This record gives sequence, structure tokens and C-alpha cells, in this order.
Amino acid sequence: MPASPDLARTIHVGQAARLATLIDEARAAGAELVAGGEHDVAQRFIAPTVLVDVPEQARVAQEEIFGPVLPVVTFDHIDDVLAQLDGAAKPLALYLWSNDAAQVASVLARSSSGSVVVNHCLQQFMHTGLPFGGIGQSGIGSAHGVHEFKAFSHERAVLRGGPLLTARAFFPPYRGWQQRLATALTAWLARR
Repeated sequence: MPASPDLARTIHVGQAARLATLIDEARAAGAELVAGGEHDVAQRFIAPTVLVDVPEQARVAQEEIFGPVLPVVTFDHIDDVLAQLDGAAKPLALYLWSNDAAQVASVLARSSSGSVVVNHCLQQFMHTGLPFGGIGQSGIGSAHGVHEFKAFSHERAVLRGGPLLTARAFFPPYRGWQQRLATALTAWLARR
């Protein structure tokens, strides 16, 4: 494989072997190779690969890939996709290409995934204002920006009583101004 200044290698030879196997198994099961497909496990090289007509039972359509391999899944009815998603492990990311706002809303309401990207791909990972993370077998918690800071740190709450925050003001028995304040707050909250 020629060296490429633009394409990185996988970090571990085991991951390269796994990706190569996913590609080869999918092709053997009938998936059509549209782009890429080349791999050199010893060099940890996996060419960006696009597969179409991937059989539903192929591992590349069932597992999280974590590599430059894209199995394109087409469908006739969105309900078929949602039923398949409902019976499988929750994906780290769900990519939907659609100009139908009702369909997008339906997919958002009826699916569960770490993130959803509509009419784009991978950008949710780059956007530091969005949390990135999975659920279920795909992981827990979120990372990136402030979400990462909050996920991997512990914000310790400390509250100190004082002249305006005395325990007597908040606990029974309520008398005088305490009763009037409690009644006013209750009425105000009921109107909201």
C-alpha cells in the first residue's frame, strides 16, 4: 500500500485485522464494494471503504465499526429500519438522510442512540457544543467540551446557612411572616 499523507493507520494491528475481516465477510456474504476495500493488516492500513447491499446478518451491519468502513443500508419503509433498531443494541450514532420533516421527527421519537445526525455525517463528534457518547452497550456518559468536564469531574455542592438562610425560616412551626411567605410562594408557583 502506498504511503498517504492524508490517511492514518489504525492504532492497533488487532483492530486492523477486525476491520479487514468485517469487509471480507460482508463481501463474501454478497455486499457490493463501491469504494476502497484494500487493506494491509501488517501495516494497519484500511482504505476508506463503502459497501452497499450489505446483508442484515453481516457483522459489519450488526457491530460498531470504529474504522473507515461504511455499510450503506437502504430501505423501502422507515418502519422496517425502526423495527430493526428496536431489536438491536443501541448505536453510538444514527445517521439519517431525509428531507421529510415528519419522517425525521418520527425517527427521533421512535429510536434511541447516542446521537443523531440528519443530512450530514460525523459532524456531531467535531461539534464541541454537543455531548458525544453512547448508551447501553455503546457506552455511558458524554464527552466533549463542557459535557466532558462535567462527566469526568465531580462538582461538589456546598451550602452555608447565614442570617438570611436560617434553618428556622424553612422548618415548622410556621408563624407570622413565615406563614405569609409560604402562602405567597405556593400561590405564585401554582400560577406558573
